[in-house]
Amino acid sequence: MDWSLAHSLLFGVISGFAEFLPVSAEAHQILFGVFTGAGSEIAGFRLACRVGVLLALLLSCRPQLQRIRRERRLASVPPKRRKRQPDQQTMRDVRVLKTACVPALLSLAAYPWLMGQMSRLWLVAILLAVNGLILYIPRLRRVGNKDSRHMSVLDAVFQGLGGAVGTVPGLSRLGCTTGAAQLIGADPQAGLELVLVMFVPILTVLTGIDAYLAIVSSALSIGYLLLYVVAAAAAAISAYFGIVLVRFLAVHEGFSVFSYYCWGAAMLIFILYLMI
Repeated sequence: MDWSLAHSLLFGVISGFAEFLPVSAEAHQILFGVFTGAGSEIAGFRLACRVGVLLALLLSCRPQLQRIRRERRLASVPPKRRKRQPDQQTMRDVRVLKTACVPALLSLAAYPWLMGQMSRLWLVAILLAVNGLILYIPRLRRVGNKDSRHMSVLDAVFQGLGGAVGTVPGLSRLGCTTGAAQLIGADPQAGLELVLVMFVPILTVLTGIDAYLAIVSSALSIGYLLLYVVAAAAAAISAYFGIVLVRFLAVHEGFSVFSYYCWGAAMLIFILYLMI
C-alpha cells in the first residue's frame, strides 16, 4: 500500500480518538490495516501517532503534572527550610500513582509479543467483545466517591492491574483502568484524572517500544516524513478532544455506552473473518 495524505490523516484521527475513548486504539489500527492493505510500514505511523497522543496528554494534564512536580520538590526540602508544608492530597495522589504504575509498566514487557499475535481477526473480535463486557460491568455497581485519601495500597494495585490488562491489544487501556477504579469505588472524576496522569509514563514507555518495533521491522522511511508529521498532528488534535470528551462522560454519562459499540464492532469483525 502507498500511503497518501488522506490515509495518514485518517489513521491519525482514528488513533488519537481511540486512544482515549474506551474502544482500543490498537484494535482500530489493526482494522485500518486490514481494510486498506497497509503492510509493515504501519508501524512507523503507529509510532508517529503515539508521539502525537503523548504530546496531547502532556498538554491536557499539564496543571496536574506541574502541581505534582512542585509538591514533590517541596517535600524534598528539609522541614525547617520549607515556607509551607506539601499539599497532602497531592502527595497521596503521588503514592497511589506510584503503586498503580508498577503492574501497569511491568505488563508492557509483553506488548511486543502481544502485538505479534493480533493478525488474527477472530482474536480481535473476541477481545473487543470482552472489552465491551469490561465497560458494562461497572454499570452494575453504585457510583463511588473514593479519592486518593481513601484508597488503600490494594486499591492502587488493583487499579494498576486494570492498566496491565489493558496492555492487551484489543482491550482499552482507559476502559480497563477506569473500570478497575470504579470497581474499587473511586469517584469517576477523581479516578479518571489519576488514570490520565498514570498514562503519562505508560505512553512514554510505549512510545519507546513502538520506536524499537518500527526500527526492527524497517518500517521507518524518510520518504514518509511529511506523512508522519500529518499523522502525528491529527492524532494529537483528536486525542486532545478525546480527553475532553472522556472527562465529560466520566462525570455525566459513564463509559457503558461504549460497550454496545464494542459488541457491534466485534460482531462485524467476526462476520468479516468468516467472509475472508
